[in-house]
Amino acid sequence: MQRIKDLRAEKKQNNLFQTVIWKNMLYNRKETILLIICEMLIVAIAYSGSMCYQILSAKHSSEVLFLQEDGISRQFVYAGMLLLFCAIVLIITVMVSYLGKRIPQYMLLKRMGISMSDTRKMIWTEAGICYVAATFIGFFVGKGMFLIFRKFITDTVGIEGKAGSYSKLTFPVICLFSFGIYGLSFLLMKELEADFRIITSTQESVRKEKLTGKFTGGKLVIGICCCSYAVVQYGKIYNHESVYLLGLFFAGTYLILRSGMALILSYIRNKQERNYYRHLLQRNKLYYRSKTVVRYGVLFFILNFLVCFYFGFQVVSTATAEPVSSLYPYDFMCIADDKDEKLLKNLKETYKSDIHIEEYPMVRVATADKTERGERGAEQRIQGQEIGISETTYHRLKKAIHKEDKAQKMDLDAEGKKVYLVHQQDRSVKAQPMDWFYGKSRPNLHIGVPAAEYDWGNKKNTYIERVVTGEEIGSLTGCYSTEKSENIVVFSDKYFEKAEKEWKKTDAIWGIPVEDAKSYYGEATIIQGPTKLVLIAVKSGINNRNKMLERIDQLLEKKEEAHQYIGNYDSTVRFHYDSESAKADIISERAVKILINSYLMIMVIIVDMIIFYTMCQMELKEIILRERFLKNLGMSGKERRKVYRKEICFYYVSPTCIMLVAMVLFLRAVLRARMFPETIAETCIRMEGVLTAGVLLLRMLYVVAVYQVFSRKAGMRDER
Repeated sequence: MQRIKDLRAEKKQNNLFQTVIWKNMLYNRKETILLIICEMLIVAIAYSGSMCYQILSAKHSSEVLFLQEDGISRQFVYAGMLLLFCAIVLIITVMVSYLGKRIPQYMLLKRMGISMSDTRKMIWTEAGICYVAATFIGFFVGKGMFLIFRKFITDTVGIEGKAGSYSKLTFPVICLFSFGIYGLSFLLMKELEADFRIITSTQESVRKEKLTGKFTGGKLVIGICCCSYAVVQYGKIYNHESVYLLGLFFAGTYLILRSGMALILSYIRNKQERNYYRHLLQRNKLYYRSKTVVRYGVLFFILNFLVCFYFGFQVVSTATAEPVSSLYPYDFMCIADDKDEKLLKNLKETYKSDIHIEEYPMVRVATADKTERGERGAEQRIQGQEIGISETTYHRLKKAIHKEDKAQKMDLDAEGKKVYLVHQQDRSVKAQPMDWFYGKSRPNLHIGVPAAEYDWGNKKNTYIERVVTGEEIGSLTGCYSTEKSENIVVFSDKYFEKAEKEWKKTDAIWGIPVEDAKSYYGEATIIQGPTKLVLIAVKSGINNRNKMLERIDQLLEKKEEAHQYIGNYDSTVRFHYDSESAKADIISERAVKILINSYLMIMVIIVDMIIFYTMCQMELKEIILRERFLKNLGMSGKERRKVYRKEICFYYVSPTCIMLVAMVLFLRAVLRARMFPETIAETCIRMEGVLTAGVLLLRMLYVVAVYQVFSRKAGMRDER
């Protein structure tokens, strides 16, 4: 009987405990709903993005291996890393506001006698409810986002995705992913609170910060130098639009704003007393909270810059990219050798006038490093494989596509030290060097197949640093393989004659002269490699053209293994390429680019909005105290609202002005790096202007709405 009474009492106690938790959550419903919305958006974006990946990866030829170099999966993983970073920042930002309000309530319950274990139980129960609610709501929202993007992919890009082809593990994996973000955010939140007291510090009403410090002028000069260097270097093709340059520019911007504002305000305070006292009330926050103001201002600038330029330009450049068909003037491209004479003769005899075959002399050119990422430990570099041609052949190829093209002198030398580069890629791809080895402005080029065991430290190696006399971005033979392979290197006619015989003098394994290889290793390996660039075009308008393309493709496919001169060194480099599969790949890649950057733009806009709201929420207590003080001094409600409105608008106007200046500089730099034609550049600028105007309008409306909400909370609307 006593046991039954104890169970009833325990049940009653549990019910009471659950009631307390539930009422606490309802009392703080605004903060709880905000937290659930943030987690829900993370789940929705991750779920819809993974579902879209499953559609697009099935249609891309390079997705046989996950995370293959330049594959779609690698782009999605990079996007996932950015999503993870944004998600953690978002959760921590919201948690600062959420716990800042809840901690006093927890302390009250503790004083009333609640045990620490019950407090932890309450916290974990609230967290669990938020997680479960956000996960299931996020699933349905993500499903809706996926359906919208699937319709876009189907209608615009022409790639169909069937509902039954998706993995059943997608949702469980996303649940684990979101749970990991949630847990990691809590751990970081705990560490930040322990080290910096960022939650409890938001409850302080007075936090004066020093206006100037040591080397303020020097920091200003350093900031100007950092920004100038970043802008100049961003416009050079061999810097591949590096994100590190953007980071350097952001750091320089912070130094300029922090030091420049400090010097200006100090000058006004010390030298212009009348100006100082006249605007003291409006500028009060700049004087005693200068670091915080600059940090928030730079943060909002960075977020808006990422939306309008870094992610926005990817969408704009993809939307204005040339038609896919214009990138492939031929149906097939073959990197052939002398043993393929019989094959080519057979094709001509079989299809006669239905196909047109052009042959050009070429040599294989290997670059010292193909990969953008750095190698780890003893990992071997993957070398790039490009097409080496003579100046005469270049003009013939150019004339075949552009009839009105006039041959111009290319300033190439007879020693092969000077080269002209043709990057075969479309306008949606970022500018990048042909060789990713150190000193990308001067590529290290080797005549012949890649020497797998070459030592770049050996002075006798045949990877010679060349001077680039000029370069262009476009398609002469077709944008096959990846943007890091099958580009064109142009030599002078005189040096090309020597290059055709270079294979006889070079060891193909070690990349050193044959005599040295024999003296070091006792023997030398000599491989001739490709000698002919073969371009095949099937006549349009003939009957059964598609079947003819399939038969030719099957015939060429049988010769793939015979052309693996050094084994399957790089699976993206082949003997033959067909335009139909290449077109499908580039369509998929463009869809991925638009999809990923659209997702990231949405995510960053949401992060910007929530951080702005949280900032206002954390400063609300201080605003209320100031409101009472100014009201007691006799200031009218109109004047008090004007002061608060200027403070709020500062976080809109200042980041916007900085962003517009930065966008002009970087947009000009990237258009120069990608070598956009004037008409296309003007189209990009107009589209960027429309995108930027839309984002700024949305942010302005949001800032006005936040001002209205918090001016009421602070009691500024009580008087009229």
